[in-house]
Amino acid sequence: MNNTANENLIEIKEPKYNTNVSNHQLLMGQYIPPIDRLKIISPDEFEEMIEEWIYGYLIPRYGKVEKVVRIGGAGDKGRDVIAYRKYSKDSTEAVWENYQCKHYNGPLAPSEMWVEFGKLCYYTFIGDYSVPKKYYLVAPQGIGGKLHDLIMKPDELRSELIKNWNKKCLDSITKTKQVPLEGEFKVYTENFDFSIIDSVTPAELIEQYQKTIYFPFRFGGGLQKIPDRQSQVPEEVSEKELLYIEKLFNAYSDHKKEEINNIDDLKKYPVLRKHFNRQRTYFYQAESLKVFERDTIPNGVGAFNDLKNEVFHGIVDVVYSEYEDGLERLKVTNQEARKLVIEGNILASFINGNDKSGICHHLANEEDLEEEITWVIKDDE
Repeated sequence: MNNTANENLIEIKEPKYNTNVSNHQLLMGQYIPPIDRLKIISPDEFEEMIEEWIYGYLIPRYGKVEKVVRIGGAGDKGRDVIAYRKYSKDSTEAVWENYQCKHYNGPLAPSEMWVEFGKLCYYTFIGDYSVPKKYYLVAPQGIGGKLHDLIMKPDELRSELIKNWNKKCLDSITKTKQVPLEGEFKVYTENFDFSIIDSVTPAELIEQYQKTIYFPFRFGGGLQKIPDRQSQVPEEVSEKELLYIEKLFNAYSDHKKEEINNIDDLKKYPVLRKHFNRQRTYFYQAESLKVFERDTIPNGVGAFNDLKNEVFHGIVDVVYSEYEDGLERLKVTNQEARKLVIEGNILASFINGNDKSGICHHLANEEDLEEEITWVIKDDE
């Protein structure tokens, strides 16, 4: 290698990385803000997210939506996600909003939307669907300044659409034929109410989506709420408690060697009565996790059932060991349940010892387990 070549070489020093990082950062990588993560999800995921936003945010707050349909793909006729305010199989009677999802590499420009606006005019003109109440543009990178200005001035938007029709819409509305802007259709387009068109900014979308139960499953960050612990246990035993309470009375009867069948029978045993009250508190504390999952976590996750399954396998061998009586079996099982380390469950950060004891009673309250959780086992001698 000659000297001239050597002069062009640049020595590169070893990179210095930030050493002030947590173990979590080393495992999960650098945090990506939701508004940036929004830009890299797939088009299909984005449409799913819009569905979740409608179900999780718009419906609970405004209650106007009866049905949500995602069409997407070929043949959507300019409709991606439809929210029906008043649903009817006869689309001419339906009151609906269209959420047009556009997953492009930059902010939406008018040139990318002329054909969509053309479809809106054409398919409502021929009666394939009715004019929507609102037509929202939703895009990960939002809309550009020029398109925004046109949306704010519907008459100018109409004029620009007509001006660009032959270039952008004539051959692109449908693959089967040209759609010229002439005759009655031209009159219809010239009188179309383009003020129904609006947009949802990425910031608005993220801010509202954060309030849904779906947010942590797409963007991480953990659950945004905490379980609402029931401060008082109902004085009256409810029907849903009957089986585990029957097993509690059996344990007390086995311990005292006399029949204890109800709360009145416990009155002469203050220690057992206090024990009984604690078990009901534990049951309801675990019940709060069940309710929390129902109200906070999307259907199908099954976190509470997974938790019960983990506790079941953690205690079943303890239950089927030998004890002096059923009360001892119950106490030892509860103690072992409290020692269980729960990992990998979305509820794990909320679970305490009382929950684990309560889940023992939830398991005792079930009849279809592969091995029954009970406190008096007749054949354990």
